[in-house]
Amino acid sequence: MVDRLLLSRPAGLGTGAFRALLGAAVEHARHRGARVVEAYPVDPDSPSYRFMGFVGSFEAAGFAHLGRAGTRRHVMALRVG
Repeated sequence: MVDRLLLSRPAGLGTGAFRALLGAAVEHARHRGARVVEAYPVDPDSPSYRFMGFVGSFEAAGFAHLGRAGTRRHVMALRVG
């Protein structure tokens, strides 16, 4: 199980690193028998939880918006199996 996917340095922005790591995490989950991968990203202007990623990045990877978890986090999911 992949519990967290973090990019800690702004230098990685715009390099495709997040997309590549997310793709690898999804493939790992699929290979291990997962049926759904969940994410809890925030809007780009969120003052906190930014380490969880942004909604647009997960939308671009095919994740669907399911609702909200509190006032900042979105609940998103991708069916993989």
